[in-house]
Amino acid sequence: MSFDILKQLIKTPVESVPLSLGHCQAHQIANLSGHFKEEKVKPFRPGFLFATIVFILTLFFAHATTSLLVEEPTLERLKIDLKSSEAKVRKKAATELGKSRSREAVAPLLSAAQDPDIEVREEVVKSLGLLRDQEAITILLTTIKDPAESVREESIIALVNIYVDHDAGFIMTRLARKVYKKINPFSDQVGTDPTVIEHYVKVGPVVIDSIAERLLDSSPSIQLDAAKALGILKAQAAIPKMLEAMKTGDSNLRVATLRSLYKIKDPSVDEQILPYLNVTDNAVRSEAILTLGLFKSHKALPTLQKIYDQNAGSKLRIKALQAISLIGDRTSLELFTRNLRDPDSLYRQFAAEGIARVIDGSLVEEVSRAHIKEKKLGTQLALSFALYRLGRKEYIEKLIMGLPERMHYEQVTSYFLEMGNPIQFELVKYLNHGDAKVRERLCYILGLIGDKSTIDKLKPLLKDPDSNVVSEAALAIRRLGTS
Repeated sequence: MSFDILKQLIKTPVESVPLSLGHCQAHQIANLSGHFKEEKVKPFRPGFLFATIVFILTLFFAHATTSLLVEEPTLERLKIDLKSSEAKVRKKAATELGKSRSREAVAPLLSAAQDPDIEVREEVVKSLGLLRDQEAITILLTTIKDPAESVREESIIALVNIYVDHDAGFIMTRLARKVYKKINPFSDQVGTDPTVIEHYVKVGPVVIDSIAERLLDSSPSIQLDAAKALGILKAQAAIPKMLEAMKTGDSNLRVATLRSLYKIKDPSVDEQILPYLNVTDNAVRSEAILTLGLFKSHKALPTLQKIYDQNAGSKLRIKALQAISLIGDRTSLELFTRNLRDPDSLYRQFAAEGIARVIDGSLVEEVSRAHIKEKKLGTQLALSFALYRLGRKEYIEKLIMGLPERMHYEQVTSYFLEMGNPIQFELVKYLNHGDAKVRERLCYILGLIGDKSTIDKLKPLLKDPDSNVVSEAALAIRRLGTS
């Protein structure tokens, strides 16, 4: 009897339960044949039905418990199955070996990496990625050239998975931006994924070279995976190949490569990115604008100003203002002060952020007046950022108040990260804040901008009543301890 039928029986009121279908049919047949003898039907007994249901439930759950106790296949059994003549048996064995998380599973999987069946090879590579054993790297550098696209793709994913430090919170903490899908470290959106390996992880040159070669793979999907992987691995040595691939790549590859270049954080590439400010593809052009802004490329300023001037009312114009604001050059100050009064709140926000980066003390009063009038929280936070940078230190309170805000905590986090190590001395004062979200997000920030002296300030939070705070504090201490 299925669980659904049992559930239906349990939910049905006892008095509405009909006689069994067989019992009703027996009476009908007897009537039709003329042999039905009138007899007194015994009254329906609800207690009997209840006892029956209890008996059936007991049998059902006894069977379920027995099923759960069935012994899982042993490693030895899986090793034997991996050599089966049936592909489906080998495939299942490869999958289960990956789930075992045992180092003993690595050797048999390595031996099966050249299996004649594509699906088996795919599962073998997936499992090697799950096991995250350095011994698998050599064979993955072979499977990354496999004739089957799916095997090449899983090889890239497995290589990234080996170098990603899961214990440091790649998946375990919510603020690490959970972009993982099973063992896939690539998000569906190439845009908002800040994932990179921890600073203490070193990736071998041969791994970087092998992944970089896939930028010219016959499959656009593999090219895209390679571009993303190189960003996650902070593969500076691959930059020349990445720039070369951009010249012939499609829109998606160019966008993914630009984002990976920023993850690698080598601002000297700005000159090679400049030509993409003039391409006709708006997605690539917008990404180039933002990347050059993030790199604070003063070389890009004249072109960015031109894009701003020639694209009134368009998304390209606001993107250009954002990039100019990120660069924060004094020559743009008039543009920022003018946009403080723009009807669009996003223009006002980027203007305030630009003023924060220029740091011109003469604008304190003007920015203060703008703050008093401002109704939009995002723009208020940007104005608070500007006022803090202009010497009004009390506005850190307003920024701290933005940390629990679901729609704005990333904005505030970016301000604190930009201000860097010097602001940690202010932030540690709020580690006992009453809001767990504030404590959690401060741990994340301090783990990135703090130093070894910050560790003692974070240690009490390892006993915080909120598990997310404990998780972020542990990760921050680990990061600072290896810096």
